[in-house]
Amino acid sequence: MPQSGTLYEYDTTSEGGNEYKVRHGTQESGTATIENLSPGDQFVFDGKIYTYEGGADSGSTQVGFFATTKNGATHFFSFTAQTSNDTYTLNTGQSSTICFMAGTRIATPAGTTPIEELSTGDLVVTSDGSTLPILWIGRQTIVKTFADRFRTLPVRITAGALADGIPSTDLLVSPSHALLIDGILVEPGALVNGTTVRREENVPDRFVYYHIELATHDLVLAEGVPAETFVDNISREPTVKSQTKANWLPAKWTFRV
Repeated sequence: MPQSGTLYEYDTTSEGGNEYKVRHGTQESGTATIENLSPGDQFVFDGKIYTYEGGADSGSTQVGFFATTKNGATHFFSFTAQTSNDTYTLNTGQSSTICFMAGTRIATPAGTTPIEELSTGDLVVTSDGSTLPILWIGRQTIVKTFADRFRTLPVRITAGALADGIPSTDLLVSPSHALLIDGILVEPGALVNGTTVRREENVPDRFVYYHIELATHDLVLAEGVPAETFVDNISREPTVKSQTKANWLPAKWTFRV
């Protein structure tokens, strides 16, 4: 769904890396409609041409986006007026989000539990029947207006689409969240057929993805489907900050089963 309304523009100063401080006293505003911008897209605002660079994150929440002018100056845009000189992180969105939608039921020794109700230390059941404690739970807020629908919006795998009773009910996961199917790790985005597996457009304008980390990179059962857990890897780029992880991004790895 596009977002329309008064769009505010602000100058920024670089704080190093992907951090930019908004100078709230340099505001321009105008009516605009924004939908599905991708890095490199150009648009016109207040008579000037800008190139979209990526989202502007405050912690794990996207609050606006950054764009550059032809002379390379970085500007901050938001549908909310800024009242302080806050620093935000540029998130290009080029790395795929890997995680579960809220409501996804994860197998535990006591039965299935919605992922958002799990806590650090809770036990979950892995695909081989073992039980392991959760070391960390990640949460990432997605703003649909600024999201790349193919990389970020969830894929819905309808009940029974993979096998008899698998998943046990519709499973909503990000397009790159690998699932174990017939002994092979497969990304849901590659399974989309428009019927039993489809891209889910009917999501709130702002929604939350969840991920969990165990002591090992493993497979938990999400609605009965073996699905990968988070793996900590120093090669990932920073997008999400939480209490226990400096960064949360998918990593590249080889997983043998």
